[in-house]
Amino acid sequence: MRPDQPEGDSSRDVLPPEDLGEGEEDYADARGLPQPARRRDASMTLLTSMLERPLDPGYQAAADARLAQGLPASTGTRRVRLLVALLLIGLMIGVSTAALRDRDGARSAARADLIRQIEERQSVVDERDTTVRSLQQEVDAATARLDPDLVGTRREELEARRVASGLAAVSGPGLRITLDDAPGTGTTADGDPRTGLQDEGRVQSRDMQLVTNGLWAAGAEAIAINGQRLTSRTAIRFAGEAILVNFRPLTRPYTIEAVGDPTQMQTTFAESPAGSYLNGLRNNYGIQTSLTTQDDLELPSAVNVNTREAEVVPDGEPTPRVTPMKKETS
Repeated sequence: MRPDQPEGDSSRDVLPPEDLGEGEEDYADARGLPQPARRRDASMTLLTSMLERPLDPGYQAAADARLAQGLPASTGTRRVRLLVALLLIGLMIGVSTAALRDRDGARSAARADLIRQIEERQSVVDERDTTVRSLQQEVDAATARLDPDLVGTRREELEARRVASGLAAVSGPGLRITLDDAPGTGTTADGDPRTGLQDEGRVQSRDMQLVTNGLWAAGAEAIAINGQRLTSRTAIRFAGEAILVNFRPLTRPYTIEAVGDPTQMQTTFAESPAGSYLNGLRNNYGIQTSLTTQDDLELPSAVNVNTREAEVVPDGEPTPRVTPMKKETS
């Protein structure tokens, strides 16, 4: 011991800062003595403290105090409450799932029953349509036998009027136009085929109207769509996701058949706005279209053609104005 240093003075153990290694200043004690080497995971103190001391210090102190009093570290009530809450939540989820499953099953059963009824009644309507057409042919034959005047010059006039009104089935050469949705086109919930980009490729009722009007203007004598004969009272419109003609839903593809001079109709139709519109459907929306000439087409007669009021117009007099009824009943 140096004579100028009092006994018990520990200042001799103090190291100057320049003698400490890099980063050892924080590990030196109050006397300046360096502590053990720095831990390798010193930069991850937060993760280290979470792993070594997962319990919050306040909770840990409370647990130590309970242990010191001879009591368990935790009362355990929360664990029981948590278990009961989980059981109740699981029970509620199970009951809700079972209720939803039963509801879906009831809806599926009701939907299947409705589809079955629609198919049965549709088949009955088809059978009655066939019967009506057969009876109409018998009526025509009987009328020709009873009235001799119909065999003469008025026979041709009557047949022309019956063809124009759709009461008679026709056959002969003509055009066949087929329309179908673009590949990959989906359906929509509201039934509008132009509500989204993915539905622009669907054929809609307006397309059918423009094409059929173009065929009439091109000289068609009779037109049918998927076997449904067009008359002066025919409506082509949308109902949900389906196109209706004569109030009958059509299925894809949509086939339009027109009886008339095929060469003249094809040329006139191609030069008309309807022909340009048909090309635009194919080029702009990807709708599948085809137009071909046919040597022999057979178009059925219309079934739901009827008149409310009719009178003979003498030759030379103007045709009276027709006022549509506000409400018609079958």
